[in-house]
Amino acid sequence: MSKVTAFLRSPFGWVLLAAVVAGALVVGALGDRGPRTQGERVDAVAKTVKCPTCRSESVYESRSAAAQNLRNEIARQVSAGRTDDEVRAYIAERFGEGLLLTPGTSGVPALVWVLPVVAVVLAGGGLALAFRRWRDQDAADARAVTDDDRALVAAALADEHDRP
Repeated sequence: MSKVTAFLRSPFGWVLLAAVVAGALVVGALGDRGPRTQGERVDAVAKTVKCPTCRSESVYESRSAAAQNLRNEIARQVSAGRTDDEVRAYIAERFGEGLLLTPGTSGVPALVWVLPVVAVVLAGGGLALAFRRWRDQDAADARAVTDDDRALVAAALADEHDRP
């Protein structure tokens, strides 16, 4: 048995693997939070807001008058010193949640994105545990020799010796 297989069979290995996956998810969700220019912030927020008149375009992509007005409003909000989340919350409050292309980072919208990941991780762990139990059970069944098995082998060997 390799060291990696032995490590993953231990509970510590699974806990470490879960911690690495959770850490990767957190880093991916938070992304780069470094300082940006106002123009970059306006573009970033505009990419997460749906154009109210176009079918499948963000405010950033659309060239409609409504999208231009929303881009200008986003620029005013950013210039006023609001954070990206505050600008999105303002737009959702004023125009409705339906304009936001990305879910919120707390409450029910966050659960909608986190729960499937948790379900997949738990399902994978459950499958791994079930496969491990089945393998261990098969190995135990293979090692268990009954008296009936011994009698059958003895009879076969006796028949073998009786043949000319």
